[in-house]
Amino acid sequence: MNGAIDKKELILNGFITLVGEYGINRVTLADVAERAGLTKSALYYYFESKEALLVEGFELFNTKLKERIDPLVAQAKNPREVLWIYCDFNLKVFFGGYEEFRPLMELSTEVFYEIQKYMFNSPDIAKKILSHRDTELNWLNGVMAEYLEESPDDDRTRKITLMYAAFLHSFVTMSAGIAKQAKALESYSIISQFPWRLDNIDHSDIFEFLIGGVDDLKKKLFGTQG
Repeated sequence: MNGAIDKKELILNGFITLVGEYGINRVTLADVAERAGLTKSALYYYFESKEALLVEGFELFNTKLKERIDPLVAQAKNPREVLWIYCDFNLKVFFGGYEEFRPLMELSTEVFYEIQKYMFNSPDIAKKILSHRDTELNWLNGVMAEYLEESPDDDRTRKITLMYAAFLHSFVTMSAGIAKQAKALESYSIISQFPWRLDNIDHSDIFEFLIGGVDDLKKKLFGTQG
């Protein structure tokens, strides 16, 4: 890795920390420059706006995700294992299983939604987000088609793919919210025995729930016993 890339990552890491502390709207380029030990004019050599910081940060995040998951997928023996890896990987990313993703995953829910709103208000960033989403779903749809032994171009295959991804990511979002609420309220004795615990649910439980739904949907939509 060359010096310019090292410096960019340093700036981006400082930017993420600042956003976590103050929110995206309150952070200025002067703040980012100061955190990175640069003058504002020197920062412009690397990033000319908060939008540029977000785009580069988003691209870096996705590159690191790909670098992490690709070797795992390469070891899979069949499409069912790939679906399991995808499930397990997403849960590990969002719940601190990988150190490099932890700062971003530890952002508060309020800051996370503020970033989303900010990004989708920028057409250039929104296009990149949607492009990455489509790439990921197309890949997942290909894996799902192999598992179902059906065409990836069939709308029923796409429906099952979308539901698998949607339920997985919905579970992650809801669970992250529950975990943050429990942590925020743990000092209050009234909820010291918080009833909705996540530590008794492991990744295989979640995967078997999801893949069971996939199998049932195949029977319903394709009229087969799978």
